[in-house]
Amino acid sequence: MSAPEGDENELLKVEDGYKAPEKKTINEIVNMDAEDESLRRYKENLLGGAKIVNPFPNDPRRFILKSIRICIKNGPTHEININDLEHIKPIEMPEGAQYHVEIDFYVNHEIVSGLRYAQKTSKNVFKGGLQKLFAPVDKVMLGSYGPRADPYAWRSEDEEVQSGMMFRGSYKVTSVFTDDDKHEHLKFTWEIKIVKSDK
Repeated sequence: MSAPEGDENELLKVEDGYKAPEKKTINEIVNMDAEDESLRRYKENLLGGAKIVNPFPNDPRRFILKSIRICIKNGPTHEININDLEHIKPIEMPEGAQYHVEIDFYVNHEIVSGLRYAQKTSKNVFKGGLQKLFAPVDKVMLGSYGPRADPYAWRSEDEEVQSGMMFRGSYKVTSVFTDDDKHEHLKFTWEIKIVKSDK
């Protein structure tokens, strides 16, 4: 993985002061403190049972994104097809609309500790020439997950699309999933378009 350039470096920064513990395999974790019955039950609950299940044993990835959706209240739900980003149209979001994000994903082979989602939004503006306007990086901790057959589901809190003429237009969004080990699991770029509300 090459180092990100310029402002994209902000996507990979971890500022919560958390130091990740020493990395261990699932088998090492399962076999640690095997005589402690309550700890054994806790680990089985965390890992979804005593048997370790890899949903995609032939896929080397530890994090596999199933879907990411932008759900607009009283409006459409837009699913981002990361397998066809070249042909995806900008997602239209009416100014002032309430929305939330839903992410479904699999964890494969090993525990993913401290899974994070971050996105950086930029807009081209004309101000004595073409310039790029950057919004602050949005980051959220999704949590730690073990492999299992079924996908995990995460939902963001409700948010509101910014309003006003200066906010309307097309934005490029760079999204990245990382973890405590600073491993970049997935990175992709898509677009949104803030449009005037019909209300």
